[in-house]
Formats: sequence, C-alpha cells, structure tokens
Amino acid sequence: MKVVIDPGHGGSDTGAVGAVGFGLREADVALQLAELVGEHFGKYEGAVVTFTRNRNTSSSYPAPPAGLRKRIAYANNTNADLFLSLHCNAGGGSGFESYIAKGAPARTQRIQKAINDQVLSYLKGYNIGPHGQPAKNDSQAARSRIAVLQDTKMSAVLLECLFIDNAKENKLLCDRQFLDGLAKAIVKGVAAAFGLKEKVNKPKQMYRVMVDGKEAVDTAYESKINDTVTRAISSQKNEITIRKIM
Repeated sequence: MKVVIDPGHGGSDTGAVGAVGFGLREADVALQLAELVGEHFGKYEGAVVTFTRNRNTSSSYPAPPAGLRKRIAYANNTNADLFLSLHCNAGGGSGFESYIAKGAPARTQRIQKAINDQVLSYLKGYNIGPHGQPAKNDSQAARSRIAVLQDTKMSAVLLECLFIDNAKENKLLCDRQFLDGLAKAIVKGVAAAFGLKEKVNKPKQMYRVMVDGKEAVDTAYESKINDTVTRAISSQKNEITIRKIM
C-alpha cells in the first residue's frame, strides 16, 4: 500500500501565517507533520511512503500553480493508493476539517471518514472539535476546486489541521508532542481504512547473569552483560554464569 504525503505549500509559498507573537508558518508545520506521519506509517506492514517535498527541496519548491502541477504529476506517476495533503487552516475559526473531491467514490469517502474519526477522537482530549461539518468535498471549499483532489488518479484527502491564526491552536501546532499524536491519529485512520496491520516486533532474547551463585542481572542488552561480567572480574569473583531465560 503506497501513500504519497503532500506537505502543503513550501519554498516561496509559506501558506498561512500564525497568530501574532508566534511566527509560525503553515508550510513549516505541514512539513514537520508530514515527517511524523511518515514515521508512523513505518510501524505498519506493507506501507510504503513517498513525499512531494522534504527538507532538501522545500526551500526551492516552486509556488502554486507550478508547484501544484508538479506534485500532481509526481503523485500520478507513483501508482499510489492514497494522496494525503496536509495543511493548516486560517481565517479566524477553530478545529479540524478534511476535503475530498466532489463526486469522489465510496472508497475515498470511507478513507476520509476513518481519518476524521481518529483525528477528532484525539483532538477531543484538547477540547477541540470539528470546524463545522468535518467531512467536506471540494465544492464547499473557498475556491470550489482543489486541484490535488480533482486531478490525482488515486484516492485523495486534504486535511486542514487546526487554525494557525487561532492562539490556542497555534500553540499546539508549535508542540512536537502534540503533532506526533496528531500524526499517529491520521495514520491510524488510514490503517483502519486499508486494513493495515501493525508490525510485530520480536522480543529480544533475555539472559540471566549469575555471580557466585547470586542473580546479578536479567537483560537483553549485551552492554549490560559486559558491564556486569567486567565488574565481577574486577572484584575477583569465583564464578560467573550466563544463561538464556526466555
């Protein structure tokens, strides 16, 4: 399952600007959130992630409309299953909303709903709700046509993650821990829609170190075993044994 993650704006296009006194730019928030989303996708089996821009390209990325056409062409050439565009809102409001293309198929609508459910559940803990009706199509957007939704060949969802000019929400968007939780919620929504399974990490082999018949340490880390053995030798202990315990 391949996802194209699109951090909104970039380069000369900074996007919306944060509340007075915070100096936050939408393009920077979108990029940081995109990187965190990519990290969380790495925890799922079969998930492959690619980006329309990263830290190496964002400073020179062309502004719209040239930038948008380039992103759409890139996404369409990847044979991806999902295009996920990340943004922040502005204009004196509050909350979260998402967009899909007008007339999008049922599959895309299910993806949008799954993401909304997870994100709004997460934001509830911060007393933040949806901005009006959270699930929208692009006929309800200010420009009435969102190119990255209409012209991409795969399912596409655009997320407006809080209002950057709202003082409370701006402060949260400056908090990496909050953004990480938001990224996790977004990915959980996509995983639920696509039936992705989390990777199972095989537990490390545990060892017990005994020194003169007494338990010294149970550990899976070679460095701790080495330290324990070294200290026992330095103390001129008579017997050191190491054995597997699981």
